[in-house]
Amino acid sequence: MQAIAYACLVVLLFSGFVLVSRAGLSTALTLPDMAALRFGIGGLLLLPIVLKHGLSGLRPAQALALSILGGLGFALFAYAGFALAPAAHGAVLLHGTLSLTTAILLWVVTSKLPQGRQTVGLVVIGLGIVTMAWDGFGHASWRLLLGDACLLAASLCWSGYGLYVRELDLPATRAAAIVAVVSAIAFLPIYAVLPGKMLFRASLQDLLVQGLFQGVLIGAVSIFVYTRAVSLLGAARVALFTAAVPGLTAIAGYVFLGEAPSLFVALGVTLVTAGLLVSLRRVP
Repeated sequence: MQAIAYACLVVLLFSGFVLVSRAGLSTALTLPDMAALRFGIGGLLLLPIVLKHGLSGLRPAQALALSILGGLGFALFAYAGFALAPAAHGAVLLHGTLSLTTAILLWVVTSKLPQGRQTVGLVVIGLGIVTMAWDGFGHASWRLLLGDACLLAASLCWSGYGLYVRELDLPATRAAAIVAVVSAIAFLPIYAVLPGKMLFRASLQDLLVQGLFQGVLIGAVSIFVYTRAVSLLGAARVALFTAAVPGLTAIAGYVFLGEAPSLFVALGVTLVTAGLLVSLRRVP
C-alpha cells in the first residue's frame, strides 16, 4: 500500500507540474525565473541534508550526472517545452512517454527488449507520439515542434534519473538533496548574470504560487517522492503509473487554462493512455 500511495502521489505531482508551470509561464515570469525558484528554494530547503551527509559516497561526477538527469536537464527542457506547447502536449510527451523512454534506456544499457503486452503498449504509445507530432506539422508551427522535442528530451532525462538513482542505491532524501543542491550551485550563478530577469518584478501572488509549487513541491518533495516510489516499485513500474497523467492533465488544462485540445491532441492522449494501460498488465 505504501508503494501504491507514493506512485499515486507521483501522478498528482506530475499533473500539477504541467499545469502550474504553464500558468506561471503565462505571467511575467520567464523560463530562467522559474528555474531559479525551483533550484534556489529546493536547494535551500535540502541543503542541511547535504551538509550532514555530503555526497553520500558519490564521486563528484556521479553527483553531477544525477543532478543533470533529475534537476538541470529535466527542468530546463521541461520549462522550454511548456513555454512552446500546450498542457496536453506536456502531459503526453513528458510524462506519458516515461514508460517508452525508460524501455529505450533499459534496452541501451542491458540489450533486453520488452516482451508481450509491454511491446504492444509501447507501440501504441509510439503511435500517440507520432499523432502529437502530426498535430505540429499540421499547424506548420516550428515553436510547437521544438516544444515537443524539448518535452521528449525531458522525458529521457527523468527516465535516466530513475534508472541511475536505483543503480546508485541512494536513500530518497539524500538523492533529492544532492539533485537540488548541486543544481542550485550550477544554475544560480549563471542566472545572476542573465539579462532581463523578472523575478523581482512579478506580482507577489505569482511568486508565492510558483515559489511554493516549483521550489517546495517540485524542487524538493517530488524528487523525494519519485525516488522513494522507484526504490519500492522500480523505474519501469512507476513509469507505467503515469497512465493517468495525460488524460487528467488534458481535462484540467481545458478547465483551468482554457486550452481545448485539437482532434489530433485528443487522439494522441487517448493512444498514449491506452498504451500505458496495456503495458501496465505486465512489466519485465
